[in-house]
Amino acid sequence: MGDERPIALVTGVCGGIGRAIAAALHARGYHVVGSDLTEGDAGPAESFQAFDLSDLDAIEGFVSAVENDVGPIAVMVNNAAYFSDRAFADLTPEHIMRTLTVNVGAVMLLCRTVGDRMAQRGGGAIVNMSSIAGKRGSTQADYGASKAGVINLTRTLSRIYAPVNVRINAVAPALVDAGMGDRLGEDVRESYVQRTPMGRGARAEEIASVVAFLAGPDASYMTGETVNVDGGL
Repeated sequence: MGDERPIALVTGVCGGIGRAIAAALHARGYHVVGSDLTEGDAGPAESFQAFDLSDLDAIEGFVSAVENDVGPIAVMVNNAAYFSDRAFADLTPEHIMRTLTVNVGAVMLLCRTVGDRMAQRGGGAIVNMSSIAGKRGSTQADYGASKAGVINLTRTLSRIYAPVNVRINAVAPALVDAGMGDRLGEDVRESYVQRTPMGRGARAEEIASVVAFLAGPDASYMTGETVNVDGGL
């Protein structure tokens, strides 16, 4: 007998949040395929596909490669993101376009490519990683704008795919003690902590558990939602 577990594809799997998501899905019985720019520590991901999400023309081929090598994707987690970490005055056109390409354009095309295939097979679940910056603004204008785009995209596409049983939701973390949170200055981190009623940043596992919930059967009547995971901020 072959491996009959459902397949989950997680982008940005080599970051702290990506590894935690891979672990959460693996614990729930998925065969996890991880993807990142280059192969690294992908946690419990059992398969890996290196891919640069800024290459929008290659997304169809990327998805085909995953499904040809491993099998049909049942869960897609668009976790990867580009974070320029630059003040508005220092943003170049190149930074802006890479942020929007990776954080919005690639998510849009992956939702369409994977969503269409899921629809042909009877359904599936997609979870997009947004950010509280997409709802409340950010000191990084390009990043905040891109994550606002993910929220709108999630809502819009959920209505397109709901009739074919493909659910699309998003998660909006605030400060996380992993991933982009590692790149914030200590003063920015401390400001977040002081404003957060729970008085700390999230653990990557706390984000991953919400992603796994949205991907799974317990969220079967949820679509188009963006769930804040922000400690009450």
